[in-house]
Amino acid sequence: MNILFEPIRLGPLNLKNRLTMTAMSTRFAGSQGEVTDRLTEYYATRAAGGTALITVEEAYIHPQLPHIKNALGVYADHLIPGLKKLTRRIHEEDGLASIQIGLYFRQQINGFPRYAVSADAPDCNPGCIELSHEEIQYLTILFVDAAERAKNAGFDAVEIHACHGCLVAEFLSPFWNHRTDAYGGSLEGRFRFPLEILNGLRKRLGENYPVLYRISGSEFTPDGFTPEDAVVFSQDLEENGVTAVSISGGLGHVNHIAIPPADVPRGLLLPMGKSIKKKVNVPVIVANSMTPQLAMDAVEQDMADLIGLGRPLIADPEWPRKVEEGRLDEIRECLRCNQGCFGGLRDPGRPWISCIYNKIAGREFECCIREAENKQRVIVVGGGPTGCEVARVSRLRGHEVILLEKSDRLGGQINTASIPPKKGDFKRMVNYFDGELKRLGVEIRLNTPATTALLDGLNPDAVVIATGSTPLKPSIPGAEKPHVSSAQAVLSGEVIIGKGPVVVIGGGATGLDVADFISVDGIAVTVVEMLDAPGRDIYEGIGVREGLLNRLQEKNAAILTGCRVVEILDDAVRISNRPLIGGGTEEVLPAKAVVLAMGMKPADALMMPESRDGISHYRVGDCVNPGNAFEAIHQAFELALKI
Repeated sequence: MNILFEPIRLGPLNLKNRLTMTAMSTRFAGSQGEVTDRLTEYYATRAAGGTALITVEEAYIHPQLPHIKNALGVYADHLIPGLKKLTRRIHEEDGLASIQIGLYFRQQINGFPRYAVSADAPDCNPGCIELSHEEIQYLTILFVDAAERAKNAGFDAVEIHACHGCLVAEFLSPFWNHRTDAYGGSLEGRFRFPLEILNGLRKRLGENYPVLYRISGSEFTPDGFTPEDAVVFSQDLEENGVTAVSISGGLGHVNHIAIPPADVPRGLLLPMGKSIKKKVNVPVIVANSMTPQLAMDAVEQDMADLIGLGRPLIADPEWPRKVEEGRLDEIRECLRCNQGCFGGLRDPGRPWISCIYNKIAGREFECCIREAENKQRVIVVGGGPTGCEVARVSRLRGHEVILLEKSDRLGGQINTASIPPKKGDFKRMVNYFDGELKRLGVEIRLNTPATTALLDGLNPDAVVIATGSTPLKPSIPGAEKPHVSSAQAVLSGEVIIGKGPVVVIGGGATGLDVADFISVDGIAVTVVEMLDAPGRDIYEGIGVREGLLNRLQEKNAAILTGCRVVEILDDAVRISNRPLIGGGTEEVLPAKAVVLAMGMKPADALMMPESRDGISHYRVGDCVNPGNAFEAIHQAFELALKI
């Protein structure tokens, strides 16, 4: 038997396996923190997928202090009926329910005064107010009251959020906590507030009610909460009656280990879990970009008792069941791109979280993939992620689907997107689509360029053109010279950059990726970007941009912003510091090779078959309007629902 699926005790609770869902905000709640159908069915679906313990996202404990828009609330009794509905649905799907309780103060929220553990701590000047002893006691009561509401709403456990730069974490960390009174200085002082919360919970909720603490195994900064601190704090938590310790890491926005992108090693927190397990007897939960094998190894090697899954369950709520049944090749694996999950929290243009290739996340209550009333023969032209998603969903709806791809493999531009350093996880998307389309019975024809004659001969009821995009060729003098190539040609290996210096024209995501790729062998690279900052098309605040820029800095790659390329010469590139035409100070950059990364244009249009009436014609994705994979795949999903 797979060790992950052995039952395990969590205080008085009997968990059917060792898999837990970690708390991750969704923005699925109502405007005042109330439970919605969207939120309820999202969590119920993860329980139905086989996860033993569902830890519902962080809930705020004061009506004016939600940490994000549409956060879940547990600040007042009128929210209890909705929370009861949520726990009931999780229980109906054979899961146990926990809820994370937390508080952020340091950030500006709804115009509320900014409070912090120390007024002079990082991010606190100007304007933060240092919490008084009376205010700390008031906040302790808010935590305890909120936990009691959670218990009354049917939650089987509560979890206190004490990491990632939240208020409780501020007290624990010397990075934030500069106090010299009873709540600062020594470990005893820094641990006082979190332990007072735990003691308050025990008095109010009883000795047996499960209370978990989510802490940092390390904040990964010299002045922060250390692995040694984590061991001592875990021992203190156990002595004060904690039921389990859940290990995360990082220091909020200061680094990006809390929601690690692909440049953070998988299993980074496991050694810290092992150190804590040696010193405590309560269960230890560890999460950190877990794969099935890594999770199993973690338990077998005494680095964790339970495995926390966050983003993997957003991507595939059936991850546990598929692992238990040995269907590993059917898992829609998390790519750690952070585009849909964390990006959905930070992008003002999106209402809530999602996943780059699981559009259903958050739409489970709609039961959106329904069998088509009129079964059709659907021909999909293009085997990139857009075409694959149209084919997958169309087949799930009962259509006969034929997919035509001119190259020898599926994946399209995702194949080249997975080549730069730290981007290998994108191969998992290609592998998923390849396996899933074959499992569903989609007829895949590789090395098959689509022609109007071929399409007409296939006698389709519907034709979907998903041919993607091609590199945009700019009207820059010298762009046709032999030493000039596209980023896609370089990444695919069609063009080999053998010597430098190299100038990359375009400092968006593609330009930065190709610069990262080229500079691996020490080739000098300069990126020229017209905008005022590089990587503006990479989502804010998710670690991907930061990691990429840090790598380029370490490789001494130069990035020039606010500049326009005037001309490409035989051995140089002439630029101006004025991004629009005319004027400015010019500079000549040496260049043995020039790489163009200036965007994409729709692939050449394919004529639709016209020999018979009644054929539905569609275009989707980059062949309509080049964007990113997230947008294209989601458009493909919506289109497939209409066919």
